[in-house]
Amino acid sequence: METNEQAMESKYQSKLNGDTVLVVGMLALLVGVEGFIIYKIFTETWEIVSDFSYLYVIFLGLIVSVETIGCLRVRKSIKNHMFEFKYYD
Repeated sequence: METNEQAMESKYQSKLNGDTVLVVGMLALLVGVEGFIIYKIFTETWEIVSDFSYLYVIFLGLIVSVETIGCLRVRKSIKNHMFEFKYYD
């Protein structure tokens, strides 16, 4: 009986690792796209935004921070509920 629980927990942990990779991939995609958009804005309007470019950096930092916290909470929620629901079965 104990080995069955260990096998099930091992299966759930490997699936949780797969979900973690998906969450990190989603975060990387979001940060990459936002970085590209900020880069394009900077290159096209550098003469105008050069005086207050620090606001763009602060804005991008806040967006990345909020997204990172959100992705970490999604992973934590999946980890907390993976045994309650039959998500991985």
